[in-house]
Amino acid sequence: MKIKNTKIIKNDKVIISFYEKREYQRAYIIARDLTDGYNESTLYTRKIRGIEMAWKFIEQIFNSYELKEDLDFNDIYKILEEKFNLDVHTYCAID
Repeated sequence: MKIKNTKIIKNDKVIISFYEKREYQRAYIIARDLTDGYNESTLYTRKIRGIEMAWKFIEQIFNSYELKEDLDFNDIYKILEEKFNLDVHTYCAID
């Protein structure tokens, strides 16, 4: 099921979804670790300032053939938290 105004990027290690702003919903990014099926580690952003720039940066990296398959959950966390300061929250989706 595809949600309107949602963009998805994935490789063998991580899937990242960007949910654009809707009428009653702010924009946010969610990423899920595909290598840890036992815990299903997941993250989401809690701030919106610079979120579009962060998504464009991630898209740009995924469009680079040399980097695409090397990116994992921790890399996405670092990009969103350290580079773009989007106040990332992580959790175990199994809980």
